[in-house]
Amino acid sequence: MTVELVRTRTDDNVRLEGALFRPTADASGPRAWPADLVILVHGTRNNFYSPGILEHAAATVVAAGTPALRINTRGHDGLSGGRGGAALEQIDDCQLDLAAWWAWGRERDWERIVLVGHSMGGVKSIYATAAGAVAPEAIIAISPPRFCHRMFQQHPAAEPFREDYARACEMVKADRGDELIPVRQPLPMWIRAAGYVEKYGPEDRYDLVRHLPQVPCPVLVLVGGGSVERSPAFSSLPVDLAALEIPAERLSVELITGADMHYTNDPDEPLRRAMEWLGTG
Repeated sequence: MTVELVRTRTDDNVRLEGALFRPTADASGPRAWPADLVILVHGTRNNFYSPGILEHAAATVVAAGTPALRINTRGHDGLSGGRGGAALEQIDDCQLDLAAWWAWGRERDWERIVLVGHSMGGVKSIYATAAGAVAPEAIIAISPPRFCHRMFQQHPAAEPFREDYARACEMVKADRGDELIPVRQPLPMWIRAAGYVEKYGPEDRYDLVRHLPQVPCPVLVLVGGGSVERSPAFSSLPVDLAALEIPAERLSVELITGADMHYTNDPDEPLRRAMEWLGTG
């Protein structure tokens, strides 16, 4: 395997970095993925070199003889420069980020591109595809959380969210929406008050259940059973996805019993499931 540091630039002039992993000529892993390139999209506060699920994914994809591209979106890390980082990003801009990486791959004659996103990366992959910013062969969303206001308002374990959301709303009304505040749910972090309201408000702008019907390619959603039991962001996700009237060839949902969202007990299990779903396992 060889690794090359790469970069691209979005239409609104944001520079993004990534790492391209190429298989060597003697790659001897399982049968290759049905793709020319697999783009790996990180979650909130992570980046293209973070350890964890996507590190395993890159190794698995390359061992099968397919190039893997780990990318940054502008939401990488907590704060990045004056415009970037999870604290400052607007999720809608993921369309620009993924479109830039998509164009980067297509310029190199990689036509069949699969998106693999973890956590927020899965949400962004679905959202950008539903909006028509990219057109992947398939999407594999590993533990994508729901951005559903009702779920957080009703869940018995979401009192910290309700308190933080109310505080953020008060700051927005006081014209202090650009100030950073610490929040506790669904992820402890610093974020713009207005950004927190936009992400988790009643409009449910980034709810994957809302956008999946507009995704034209096959999608595999993997959810850890432990996350469903403990987290308001996942509590009804499998049931709500099952209720969608989407043909089985376009949406598959698999619950991995006992797993948390990082699959710490077996970080390779999501990739085994993905390869079976793709027909390469």
